[in-house]
Amino acid sequence: MALMGDSNFPSIKSIARINSLERAHEGTQFFDCKFYPYTAPGVDPVFAVVGRSEVVVCRPLPSSSQGFEVIRWFHDETAKTPEKPAFFVKSHEETGYNSVVWSQDLETGDPLLCCSGTRNTIKIYNVVKDTLTRTLAGHGREINDLAVSPLSPAILASASADTSIRLWSLDPKYSEQPCMLMCAGEGHKEPLLTLAFHPSGRYLLSGGMDCVINLWTIPELPNEATGTDKPTIIHYPHFSSSAIHTDFIDCVSFYGDLILSKCANEGKIVLWQIENFSTSPPHKPPPPSHAPTRHEPRATRSAFGGTYQRLLQFEAPDTPAFYMRFSLLKGPGLRPLLCIGNDKSKVFFWDLQSLEEYVEKEPPKGKARAKQSSLSATATPSTVMTEEELRSASQQLPPHPAASSTGLLNSGLTVKKPKSHNPMYSVDDPFVALQPHKTHVVPKVNFAARQAAWSVGGEWCVVVGDQGMIVVMGR
Repeated sequence: MALMGDSNFPSIKSIARINSLERAHEGTQFFDCKFYPYTAPGVDPVFAVVGRSEVVVCRPLPSSSQGFEVIRWFHDETAKTPEKPAFFVKSHEETGYNSVVWSQDLETGDPLLCCSGTRNTIKIYNVVKDTLTRTLAGHGREINDLAVSPLSPAILASASADTSIRLWSLDPKYSEQPCMLMCAGEGHKEPLLTLAFHPSGRYLLSGGMDCVINLWTIPELPNEATGTDKPTIIHYPHFSSSAIHTDFIDCVSFYGDLILSKCANEGKIVLWQIENFSTSPPHKPPPPSHAPTRHEPRATRSAFGGTYQRLLQFEAPDTPAFYMRFSLLKGPGLRPLLCIGNDKSKVFFWDLQSLEEYVEKEPPKGKARAKQSSLSATATPSTVMTEEELRSASQQLPPHPAASSTGLLNSGLTVKKPKSHNPMYSVDDPFVALQPHKTHVVPKVNFAARQAAWSVGGEWCVVVGDQGMIVVMGR
């Protein structure tokens, strides 16, 4: 039984397959999609999808019979074409774009698309003028993810296989030296796959093939180094852990002050928190001197005291490959909805607010109430425990303060007791993955979903993936 009706989850409105513009490939492998974020909810929802040499800008149409319209199509003539058929090309060998984010021209307000992939440059397209306006160069290898700061559309972050993160200024006055900051040195030892800004814009998450998640503290930008040939360099993250996941980490996101993350081959999304991390007043970003170094040989190192706590897991079966990324709908007045697709043409949804609303039932008459275990387990600084060891430890620990207050959906994000043992809502064991609250099966097609995206007001959800598939859902 769901607390919200099915009508509040999006339903499939249209399904389409897009070839490359030059039709050299039948069914472009799309890796990323994003809705334009700088409009009011419900106002002209426009989304972009990228894959191979294609950047396609679309608008969903209200009529389900019409699906969506293509309003711009950029084709990168410089992108190489795989010598072998796409069927035999592994995702990490795929040539072309894999990431896209929206920005704005500071002078005209025109929508900009920032695109990256297997080349070591970022291409920036002006959607209104239908032109490539700029190329950012500096990384040594392919660029696997992009993020725009919530503080300004002129601050762009990129995560590269060269193990570094760069923050760029898109302000024209810094066009000669656009790189403002680099996170490099002692953060990652293998290619990066994902990054995400905190809503405050002062923290940045990163994850990659070394199975490490880092939290970087970002200074106020632009600073005195902006526009010079000596950008600010951050050598150490303020939090680093290799104990949360066991494989390539391909998706991270903040949820208030909590963190959602996923890796390949685990079949789940994990909700967790950094102990003592808070952005609520009077807490301020720690100075660089407080960052722990690699001289401390621990699986988890933190400048905030303690380590981390696992809170919940969400079951996402058949998501073995990396570059299968989730999307979280969040914003004022919106019910937070988590979405991910798999490689069996299925799309899963969770209503995170329902986990807070679900209140524990009284046990049946004559039966004792089951013992409530802790909602999270803490990994020790010096050892990496197995899941069974952590489960046993969690039953011995008292509830953490952050797991005993109210507000799963707030920045202090906590979990109330479950109403029953319904596997979709039971949150008493952080190692039992919650089943999806809603599952859609895309009919008449077998494809792997790579990314989902929500419109600003949550009216639309788009899922893209292999074989040029674009699935438009609405509510």
